[in-house]
Amino acid sequence: MKPDQAWQAAVGQLQMEMPKASFDTWVRDTHLVKCEDGVFSIGVRNSYAREWLESRLTSTATRMLMGIMNQDMSVTFVV
Repeated sequence: MKPDQAWQAAVGQLQMEMPKASFDTWVRDTHLVKCEDGVFSIGVRNSYAREWLESRLTSTATRMLMGIMNQDMSVTFVV
C-alpha cells in the first residue's frame, strides 16, 4: 500500500473512533507530507493543531499505521 493510501486508511479509522467534533476540528484536514525511512510526516494547519495531535494521537496513529503497513512506523506532525 502506498503511504498516502495508508494515511487515508488511518484517517478513516480515526473518524470511526473519535467524536465527530474532535475529528472535524483536528484530523479531517491533515495530509501526508512525506514518508521516509518509516516516518510519516503529517501536515496540519497550525502549531496549535500540531501540539493537540502530538499529545493525543501520536501513539494511536503510529499503532494504526504499523498495522496497515505491517512494519515499524512512526508519526510526526508538521505545520
